Amino acid sequence: MLKEYSFVLDANGTKLDPTIVQNAWRLIRQKKAKLVSKFPMVIQLNRVVENLNKDEIRCGIDDGAVHVGIALVQKCKTKNKTLFKGIIEQRKDVKKLMDGRRAYRQYRRKNKRHRPKRFNNRASSRRSGRLPPSIKQKKQAIIRVIDRLLHWVGIDSYWLEDVKVDIRALTDGYKPYKWQYQKSNRLDEHLRKATILRDSNKCKMCGKSNCRLEAHHITPKRLGGRDILSNLITLCEKCHKKTHEREMDFAEMFYLMIDGKDIPMLKYASHVMQGKVWLQNELKQRGELHLTIGADTANKRIDWDIEKTHSNDAVCITNLMPNSIELVDWCIKPMRRQSKAKVDEVCGFHHRDYVTYTYRNGETHTGYITAMYPELHAISFQSPTKHCNKANALKCKLIWRFNKVYWFKCA
Repeated sequence: MLKEYSFVLDANGTKLDPTIVQNAWRLIRQKKAKLVSKFPMVIQLNRVVENLNKDEIRCGIDDGAVHVGIALVQKCKTKNKTLFKGIIEQRKDVKKLMDGRRAYRQYRRKNKRHRPKRFNNRASSRRSGRLPPSIKQKKQAIIRVIDRLLHWVGIDSYWLEDVKVDIRALTDGYKPYKWQYQKSNRLDEHLRKATILRDSNKCKMCGKSNCRLEAHHITPKRLGGRDILSNLITLCEKCHKKTHEREMDFAEMFYLMIDGKDIPMLKYASHVMQGKVWLQNELKQRGELHLTIGADTANKRIDWDIEKTHSNDAVCITNLMPNSIELVDWCIKPMRRQSKAKVDEVCGFHHRDYVTYTYRNGETHTGYITAMYPELHAISFQSPTKHCNKANALKCKLIWRFNKVYWFKCA
């Protein structure tokens, strides 16, 4: 059975060392403590604890663009204890939502307000050191989870893996000299013009030059293709239409023509690199920050015979060899602060409540409510194993009220 720890507060809200969940439930049954949070478990004692002698607790963070590993390890005199570990699932819909908002805004300005176009008039876009919202919200999600944990446990230091990816070396295919980083690797700042200039102002498929030329994404953007010169080729309008919905049939031939390639996962690497300084500065405001490198994490994982996962990497990043990592793994999803649900309540349930439901075949699923249907007395909820659609609300059981973050037990 996997071990699970409960965070502990005293009567004044002072953070104490965590205890195992079984002991926490025993204290609740004996009326010596009350339940503050069930996911993850937090209890508050009925008495004040004095003369605290806390051991150091380190927070390890394995930063990533899609998944972020996080772990708490306590440095003890004999054996180090892993108190908490989990994986933060980052949102991937922010750019799409912002693109939709931009389209609505442009339509409203053009067709309803009847005013001339303006350029560079938004203060946030002119701000120095600005991070794109799609990247910044990922770093803010990490800070939100850490701030949530700080309500329940005292963290003495933060250990972050310093991601170092040379994006320019990936796009150029070799390690540039220092001065080359300051010089653009494009022939023109406009990507379409740069592609046409590189291809000598002619279609690479039929050779025509006295016609409209277009820049074609060899690996299309809908399949993860990048906006980089090595993934673009010049085609005339007629040849471009031939490749429509058949891009991958021509991809190998086009890459050979331009001696190019599409760099996989470049977007995710650039997201981590762009936001890491902002994240480091935020962590420094919350405690002592230590930076490690990926090679050290890999070596520790091998030496300690630990399976590679994001949460296990976060344990290794703390530089404390754990006594055991056989711990409940949490799947963490920071949610939007404002819910767009149009229905407030169905049979006493609210949007994002944590519920359980048993089907006629005996299957039981547990998850957070995602949709409500008052006319049917039904709710839909998302569990780690299944999306339960329009389950009978009268037969569902409330487990816990939602509070800012989704906490799923992965194992």
